[in-house]
Amino acid sequence: MTNKPESLTTTLRRRLSEVDGLHNTIARETGVSQATISRIHTGGCSPTLATAERIFGWFERYDKSARRLKAGGVIRRVGRPATATFRD
Repeated sequence: MTNKPESLTTTLRRRLSEVDGLHNTIARETGVSQATISRIHTGGCSPTLATAERIFGWFERYDKSARRLKAGGVIRRVGRPATATFRD
């Protein structure tokens, strides 16, 4: 039995489920409407490649910040100016 790789849409829906409370933030920081993000999350539509790239770019920045926070370093909050830092 072989494991099939997860599709782009399935991966995006799974990741959006992981950050359910941040959809408005994702919308504001990516320029993708909150309604579109909600429809993708619930399976109401499939994202275009350009939309998926913008959302995955947000997740890349979010994951990088989360790793720094876990390591105990100073991080730059996603979507904030570089001068807005905080320490956990």
